[in-house]
Amino acid sequence: MLDESDIEQARVFYDLLTYEAATLTSTIETLTTRRGVLRSTAEAQLFGRELDEVRRCLDQLRARFPEVCDRVD
Repeated sequence: MLDESDIEQARVFYDLLTYEAATLTSTIETLTTRRGVLRSTAEAQLFGRELDEVRRCLDQLRARFPEVCDRVD
């Protein structure tokens, strides 16, 4: 049984990671030209790896604390 404080902490962390994922996605999109070509491949790859890591952490949080996705704001 999980402590309510653990669940609440997971929610806060989940929200922060969700915001970070949105920020990284937006940054990657700004590095893309109208033709869909990345302006800076090295930079885009770095942001892409960071986004993959954030998504991995989100998946782990959802698996460990399914309650983080069940709340109603």
